[in-house]
Amino acid sequence: MDLKKDYDKLYQHWLKEFEQPELTQLTQEIFDNYKIFFNYITQYQIEEKPKVELSLFTSYKKGFTYLFNDFLKIREVKILNYALSLNDINLNDVIEAEKLFFQNLVSAIKGYKKLKKLALYDDQKPIELEEILQDEEKPANVPPLEESTEEYSNETNNISQLEKVKSVQSYQEIKYNYTLIRFNEPSPPLVGIDLINYGPFQVNDIANMPYRNAKILIYEKIAEKIELS
Repeated sequence: MDLKKDYDKLYQHWLKEFEQPELTQLTQEIFDNYKIFFNYITQYQIEEKPKVELSLFTSYKKGFTYLFNDFLKIREVKILNYALSLNDINLNDVIEAEKLFFQNLVSAIKGYKKLKKLALYDDQKPIELEEILQDEEKPANVPPLEESTEEYSNETNNISQLEKVKSVQSYQEIKYNYTLIRFNEPSPPLVGIDLINYGPFQVNDIANMPYRNAKILIYEKIAEKIELS
């Protein structure tokens, strides 16, 4: 085992990792070689040797231990940053442990972002997703659209096409229970549960959208409900 050669190899790799923002390539084979040398130099039993030789070995041991640990810490921070920004990394440039670390972080972050949209808070009171989707004002005894159309057709054949359209529009308004809101911050475009495209929105923009969509925006503090007096 060549102390100087192995030390220089790690030093050059560490220096490159330190100087560039991207991850350097670290294959499992390269890592295993570093690990073998690390274990060797840290577990080596120093016998009686000339003072110069002992001093040199101790210097290599301290230097290699520092470089190896710092090298892995730098990579850990980079992987954390990639995961937090949900940016992809080249999985061929990382060892298996780093690959699993990155993938688990991304899964956890994506899961948290999804949970944050569902676990909405108002005055510290959690709002359940089921409550958001079901807690809307439903009209009493409103028949399904198909039944209403069939019933009107059986009662009279004199209903004009315009009246049918108005009936459908009226039913849709009752079904989705539209709510008027004002935006407190910019918001990207979204598709309402009525399949209509809304937005994008800027601060103080006003929109009339289905209750389900509006309630989520209100609880996220992105918008506020406009009370009509």
